[in-house]
Amino acid sequence: MMIFTSLRRWLRNLPLARKLILVQVALIVVPLGAMGYFAFASFAGKIEEQVGKYQLQTLKQVTLNIDTYMNELNRLSLMPYQYEEILDFLASSRAPGQPLSLTEIGQLNNFVSKVFLNGRVDIMGISLVGDKGASYVVLPESQYMTTYQLEGGTEWLEQAKGKFGEPTFITTHEVQSTSGTVYQVFSIARELRSFDSGQILGYIAIDIDPKAVRNLLAQVSMGSEESLYIADSAGDLVLRKDQAAVYPPLGELTQEAGVSHMNVDGQSLLVAHVNSDVTGWTTVGVVPVAELTKDSLVVRNSMMLIGAICVGLAVLISVFIAFRMTMPLRKLRTLMRKVERGDLKVSFPVEQWDEVGQLGNAFNMMVSQLSELGYRLYETEIREKDAEIAALQSKINPHFLYNTLGSISMYAEVEGNREVVKMTNNLSRLLRYSLSGRKEIVTLRDEIEHVRGYMTIQKMRYEDRIHFGLDVEETLLECPVIPLLIQPIVENAINHGLDKGIGEGRINLACRRHQGMLAIVIEDDGIGMTSEQLSVIRQRLHHDYDLGGTSGNGLMNVHRRLRLHYGQQYGVQLESMPFQGLKVTLTMPVTYPMTETG
Repeated sequence: MMIFTSLRRWLRNLPLARKLILVQVALIVVPLGAMGYFAFASFAGKIEEQVGKYQLQTLKQVTLNIDTYMNELNRLSLMPYQYEEILDFLASSRAPGQPLSLTEIGQLNNFVSKVFLNGRVDIMGISLVGDKGASYVVLPESQYMTTYQLEGGTEWLEQAKGKFGEPTFITTHEVQSTSGTVYQVFSIARELRSFDSGQILGYIAIDIDPKAVRNLLAQVSMGSEESLYIADSAGDLVLRKDQAAVYPPLGELTQEAGVSHMNVDGQSLLVAHVNSDVTGWTTVGVVPVAELTKDSLVVRNSMMLIGAICVGLAVLISVFIAFRMTMPLRKLRTLMRKVERGDLKVSFPVEQWDEVGQLGNAFNMMVSQLSELGYRLYETEIREKDAEIAALQSKINPHFLYNTLGSISMYAEVEGNREVVKMTNNLSRLLRYSLSGRKEIVTLRDEIEHVRGYMTIQKMRYEDRIHFGLDVEETLLECPVIPLLIQPIVENAINHGLDKGIGEGRINLACRRHQGMLAIVIEDDGIGMTSEQLSVIRQRLHHDYDLGGTSGNGLMNVHRRLRLHYGQQYGVQLESMPFQGLKVTLTMPVTYPMTETG
């Protein structure tokens, strides 16, 4: 409600010409924008629909290729039925750790070798487990293990039980070789039964390198930001095409193949999925909607360009019409402002008898009746000006101060008081340097002389408790600087550093050229600052826009003036330790010396 009230007040106070322009532009922009938005939304929707169909057909082809590959694995898991000796081995009763005979080892090795050499599958390992204790396991890159015993809770073994010979596909998991190396594999397991009695003989599991299926996924490309992966019926990830993928919750997908929209972490996704009849796994392809609509940006930009041209022409026409219609009102406003300033010799030319013409006629009548009142107002203003001039004349003239200080110095010299003479002369020079001329640029020599005079007075005031050291490169004395930079820092050193301590103190002033900059260093051996105090001042220096105006002689004022005059890379830098003094460094560019014409 508050926002609506403020907006209504703003519109009410808006100039009439701008109101007309705003209304006309709104009548053009709103319909044009709505038409462009709905046209683009329809176009983008059609693109999404076509891409979704293509995406679904692609996933169906990929799933078909994977099913063909899995059927090859399924046939390999049936190979034990072709070898009677393998079935006899699985049916045999074995005590834990009982070694195999040489004949059994040869038969098992021969069987495993044929499995490894059959087909184009990338087999990592094979496990044969009998129902009565027989076991034979081949791990990746390991020697055949004839006495390897599996734990009863092995995942693939538990999943294969009770499936009556149907293949079971195990999702990607880790297996460890005898050397300790860990490999990622997925497996196909099958329960083996006797053809004669139907009794369970044992189980076979074949471990497969996921690279073989990942290569099939790599043949599909649905965009630069695609996400292609396979998940099992529980929603667990089997394998994916790459590492940079976004996975929406699988539970939200329907069982049938299809395309749907999802929103994951604020990103709109187009998700296609296809279920495999062979493995029971789901192949999922995810493409961000923004990726699909990037090709439509050309259409959108073209529509925006045409719309901008139309709006621009409409604005130009609206401006011309609005200013043409409100020109008499603006002229009347100008005349009224002249009347406000006391000019009553004005008249509005009435050229038409509409609302504006009637208003202008009333204005002319008002002006004619205010002549006497205008004269009195003018007389009042003259008197106010005279009062201001009298007030200004009552202010102290700086030259009066110079002359008075000169008189004091003269009388002190007659009386033989050299200390008063010295202090008065230095005070006079300080006052003249600070008040006269208002120079924007001085030389470094002038600044140093100003500081010398100031320190002379301070040394007399503190009875030589303060020692002042000066070290300046001769070539820098004519370098132009802005005035009153050094003296405020020296004054801070005395007031906040030395004046609060006891005993004697020292202030050193050094001017050096450093990396193309003029560095002015003022260092004292006073009480210094704590880390908290130094942090507060540095924070204020960093946010120098909060320092107020440009007047004043403080540390913050010097920093602000340096930045405003030379740039943000220059200014004041502080270094201090408690009871070890304060070091202030002023940086500014080294420029050419000033000339008489410059």
